[in-house]
Amino acid sequence: MEDEDKVYAANQEEQPLKSDEPPETIPTYRVYKRRWFILFLVALLAYSSQLLWLSFSPAATVVAEYYNVSDKSINLFSMMYLFLSLPMGFVATYLLDTYGLRPSILLGAWVTAIGSIVRSISVLPFIPTAWSFPMVCSGQVICAMVYPIFISCPPKVSEKWFSSNQRAFATMVASCGFGFFIGNTMPPIIIQNRGVPFLLIVYSIPPVLGALMATFCMCSSAPPTPPSPSAAVQMQPYWTGLKQVVKNRSFLIYVAIMGISGGLYNTFNVIAEEMLCTQGYTPTFIGLALGLQSGIGFIGAILVSLFVDRTKLFEESLKFTQAMASVMSILMFVASFIPNMESVILISIILCGIFSSATYPVCLELAVETSYPVAQGTSVGLLLISMHMQGLIFTFLLESLGRPMTSYQRVNQKCTVHSDSHAGPGSSMLSLLYLAEDNASEPQDMTVAIMVYSGLLCFQVIALMLCFKTNYKRLNAEKLLHAEGDPSVNAEGFQNNEVT
Repeated sequence: MEDEDKVYAANQEEQPLKSDEPPETIPTYRVYKRRWFILFLVALLAYSSQLLWLSFSPAATVVAEYYNVSDKSINLFSMMYLFLSLPMGFVATYLLDTYGLRPSILLGAWVTAIGSIVRSISVLPFIPTAWSFPMVCSGQVICAMVYPIFISCPPKVSEKWFSSNQRAFATMVASCGFGFFIGNTMPPIIIQNRGVPFLLIVYSIPPVLGALMATFCMCSSAPPTPPSPSAAVQMQPYWTGLKQVVKNRSFLIYVAIMGISGGLYNTFNVIAEEMLCTQGYTPTFIGLALGLQSGIGFIGAILVSLFVDRTKLFEESLKFTQAMASVMSILMFVASFIPNMESVILISIILCGIFSSATYPVCLELAVETSYPVAQGTSVGLLLISMHMQGLIFTFLLESLGRPMTSYQRVNQKCTVHSDSHAGPGSSMLSLLYLAEDNASEPQDMTVAIMVYSGLLCFQVIALMLCFKTNYKRLNAEKLLHAEGDPSVNAEGFQNNEVT
């Protein structure tokens, strides 16, 4: 309704509009209160997908015993999201840029809900034990197929629904790792107290709720009146934009460099337990540390997104936060080699989370700025495909660098549950497990993998500092559109100074 709308004049967003035209011809841009509901819905669906992705990673060894499979099978369960993000990432970008937000989100929401229900059914009593793990993997595949929709759409939501001084904040809310916070913290606790079946059933509730909300409450892909000049521009068709970005040298460098950063982050979330448990740190502690990394890191994301909305210093902010996140990550790994360094690990991983969480929304917005007027789904989708592809490569690489544990690590490792501790009144969780230790693989010493991981972090930061430089194409276009006072100009016509 009109009385619920907040009116933003374009000349109030940036600078006074210099025009000889009558006031009634000056374009007016509006933001609608329901944009916050759209943002909440997209965030809920994204967080739900993150939960489903990391269902078993923080308690991989315990879940492996429950399903009577190896630790590597549980890692592959989590890596399905990375595998399928490569081909399905192109499908997601095509859907978003061709059919719009609402149809894409509806499809993604219902497919995710169905996949989560299949996962839950797999642990019901009437399902044969031999079918349980293949069935939960099938549900995971279904969920993973549409995950790229939710991680590619935040910049499109902020572009279509939010004014230029709120875009980075909106992208942050829809893309931050709050789902990773819950996904890393809760599984060890829930499994220990209620078991794997209860975890899967609880995790199916948010995606089902999100699907219902998307169906009955999201009525359109965009508001009636655009919130900013760039939102009023007709973006390039999918195939035209795809051809343009592969010719954009700055964008290709950016995708390659930030793909390393995102790939390493994804890899760490998958194999963090393997990296740290042989050093004497329990899965519960590791899950808590990863959860705090994402949860408290949300503070950094808020502060930096508000900062770049005001200053538009995307590139400078990205380079600073990326460098600090890498330093804190390396500090955490160094501390992990020393026994009983939980406090140092927690502090360093929290600081790493603050800077890395601040990096991500700025990273997405800068991808749009570098590739404009290519549609947001295309540019961001290619960036995320690069992250997931490199995440797969790094995961296999680091897994291959595992070596047999030293005698010290065999005594102090916290990766496996030993059979002599299964009895007793304190084993409520273990009574739920299928205790077939002969089917479980021995944990590996990941010291070399940690060293390679740290080296890749250093290389990525140096490459970002030295090799990446760009112009803010969208911001420059908006300034020109303000000056021209015409929000209806076609994107290609704008590039050629022609109205088409």
